[in-house]
Amino acid sequence: MSKPITKKDELLNAALALFMKQGIKGTTTRDIALRAGISEGTIYRHFASKEELAQEVFRQNLELFWRFLRRELRNSSTPEDMLEAFIRGVFEFARKHHRRYSFVFSAHHTELRRLSRNKMKPKQMLAKILRLGQAQGRFRPIDTNLAAAMILGMITQTIFYMRNGLIKVSYDEVVAEVTRSCLSVMRTETLAGQ
Repeated sequence: MSKPITKKDELLNAALALFMKQGIKGTTTRDIALRAGISEGTIYRHFASKEELAQEVFRQNLELFWRFLRRELRNSSTPEDMLEAFIRGVFEFARKHHRRYSFVFSAHHTELRRLSRNKMKPKQMLAKILRLGQAQGRFRPIDTNLAAAMILGMITQTIFYMRNGLIKVSYDEVVAEVTRSCLSVMRTETLAGQ
């Protein structure tokens, strides 16, 4: 049995929708209250400020993303498996929760940058996987922040173009090709030649 939707849930969902459409700065608490069908005072019963509300929306969506990724990573044993699971997880999260994916991947680069400093971001998780692969001699030596940025760029740009109908290849083919390309970027020359 699913949990009933509360006023706080409606508030968080309304805030997410408006933050994605208008940005955090461009959204007022009045806008959120109207969208959620609540009084503006109800917001302040749950949150001290709009910034605190934005932090909670980010925290909840980032946690949902991490739970999603942990399920994907659960059966991974090698760095290559982990990288594949990470890529598949991001694609699946974007497919099943596109608004939440967009918020997680954009908010910490913009208005929530200051507020999200203490949270692990997707690039940090990916860099950890890449460092593990390097430590095991499975991935080539390259700055892991650079490599993580390149891989996330491949993933996020591909999702953007798919979402906008500019890629006509099947979803499974796209995920497989991005995975092959990312593994190719990271493999050592010895492993790449096998």
